[in-house]
Amino acid sequence: MQHGQPGRNSSRRPLAWLGAALLAVAILAGCSGSGGSGNVSPRHPTPTPSPLPSGVTPSPSPSPTPTHSPTPTPTPTATPSSGPAANCTGTSNTTSIGASGGSLTNTFAPSGTFTETFSAGTFATAEPVSLGYLASTNLPAPLAVAHFRHVKNGVRLPQFTQGAGNTYVVALCTTFGAATPAVSVGLSGSGIVPNSIPSGTQLNIAINQSGTWVDVGTALVGAGGSFQSTPPTLSLPGITAAGTYLVYVPASGTNTAQINLGFSLIADDGTAPLVSGLQFVQIEDPSGNALPVPTTTYFPIPNADDLDGEALTPDASRGAVVDGGNLVYFFSGIPQHNFVLSGTTVDITAYGGDGDSIASLPSGDEVVASGNGTQLAVISGILAGSPVVADTINNAGGTYDRDGLILSADGKVLLSRGESGLDVFSVAAVAPHTGSTGQGTTSYTFTLKTTLTTTIPTPYGEDGRDEMAISPADSSRAVVAGVDPNSGNLEISLLTGLPNSTTVSAIHVRLPAVTHRKRSRMGREPSTHRTPLSLELTGVNFAYAVTITPDGTTAYVSTDSGIVTLTGVNTGTLTQSGGFYAPVVTTPGGPFTVEGATSIGVLPDGKYFVEVVDSDGDVGPTGSTNSTQGDGILIVAPIGSGHALGAPIAQLNQVVAPYNDQMISH
Repeated sequence: MQHGQPGRNSSRRPLAWLGAALLAVAILAGCSGSGGSGNVSPRHPTPTPSPLPSGVTPSPSPSPTPTHSPTPTPTPTATPSSGPAANCTGTSNTTSIGASGGSLTNTFAPSGTFTETFSAGTFATAEPVSLGYLASTNLPAPLAVAHFRHVKNGVRLPQFTQGAGNTYVVALCTTFGAATPAVSVGLSGSGIVPNSIPSGTQLNIAINQSGTWVDVGTALVGAGGSFQSTPPTLSLPGITAAGTYLVYVPASGTNTAQINLGFSLIADDGTAPLVSGLQFVQIEDPSGNALPVPTTTYFPIPNADDLDGEALTPDASRGAVVDGGNLVYFFSGIPQHNFVLSGTTVDITAYGGDGDSIASLPSGDEVVASGNGTQLAVISGILAGSPVVADTINNAGGTYDRDGLILSADGKVLLSRGESGLDVFSVAAVAPHTGSTGQGTTSYTFTLKTTLTTTIPTPYGEDGRDEMAISPADSSRAVVAGVDPNSGNLEISLLTGLPNSTTVSAIHVRLPAVTHRKRSRMGREPSTHRTPLSLELTGVNFAYAVTITPDGTTAYVSTDSGIVTLTGVNTGTLTQSGGFYAPVVTTPGGPFTVEGATSIGVLPDGKYFVEVVDSDGDVGPTGSTNSTQGDGILIVAPIGSGHALGAPIAQLNQVVAPYNDQMISH
């Protein structure tokens, strides 16, 4: 919206690794007893980071795994060994961990320490836990072998990063007695990560299975050679079995493991009274359990106003926001809670009069921004600290209203939406080249595949994501919501076949006989392009936000009467599941019905749903005493069987509540 005026808004493992397999047989000669104390042996010094262990010949880097492919024969998945490999060297410490939890620390060569942390309930009774060190020269499998762990919805999911550039950080062997951990075991290290690996780098954690590595988790590098594991995701369960584990840096440009930091990032969209910026809300603890009271940190962006769109890279290391004054800001440090705002901005006034939305390409070096003009701006050079508009993307038909942008998780599909239609672009990574503006270089091409107009509903809101979501598990599917321009009824559409052969199917949700609304929000953020439809208290007319679960099966749509749950995103037939989710929570102003949430999301582990809604003053006075407090309520709901939403298990008052759907849950 205008500056100062907030808007509404693969297969099987290659057999060519015969030599590696023989090496694995020689190394995996045996395992120590379950929970034995272990023997003391000389410690090996930590090697200088190298792409591969000594003596292992890397295979050529394979082509990226296609998003879609015929379902391959499943690769046999072996049960992890019951104890660490016999050649684990260094001091193998053992301790007893009871039902109340605890930790085990061991000194790894030459001077670092490694810790396993067990939360309460990890074991039902006391279990002996052992921890040993494994040098890079003794790895039981090379770092370049790819292993396709399983298939979901016909899509092959590579669970170990392919390529010869993977870098060893540390490896360990651990046993858990006779038990299996009920939750993921936390991992951390101090003085282990070499100085050559910068703070904020994403690490992957892999277990050795059947002579190859399988990713099970992620970690982040901190200061002083430290690292900390992150909460599990839906596809990466973390350390939940005894065995041999590797912590490594994925080869550049090849990483496929999604990182989960358990937070939501909320741009204020002009709703914080005296300052603009981003509110960081920690939702989960390191074990992936929801905090009873989420914690917050506010990251101010001086001189910004009306932050209408925000974006993060897949590893959350880099981000960007755009405001209504047409300025794009760049930042880093989110995973470390150490917000670093770049001193460089990019003005996109030449590409429209109102910065509305933004999407980050996977590399972190480029973003696509909408200024509500006839072109989208492709900004590159971010990592070097000299961003410029290097290329442009023409909106179909010269339209001005493409104020909503979303990019698929795999970076292959871009959707650009406004009230006159929705454009579908295919995105391809290419060799760096000079873009259409003659400034800088770009490493992507954007090809318009189709423009949808009469077959999809009209968005009620604008800016941010414009009521769009692409399936995290399958970029060929997306859900968009809005109103039927003819009847005025709420309509939700499923797009399949993206980006090349898009098909649209729609569903009209079941309306409640009577909608008991605590208040109406329709007077606050009307669209600037059309007169808002009248709110009918006997039904549902408006959708504000859309999100899809990490497994790609279910969509949640925020409406003026609560959250609608729709299953069948993966099958191609949307079906409404249950009624409207509109819980009542306690506020200083009295009971409050949570409905009409402007922004929603699901954490990558698929366990928690997050929504934020304006309280209309029920959370108490704001602004005069704390310029970073807003008028919003954030709630966290557990996702149960059938993706049903349970009663809120966490609530945070006085958050900033954006007018449009742009909250990022990561």
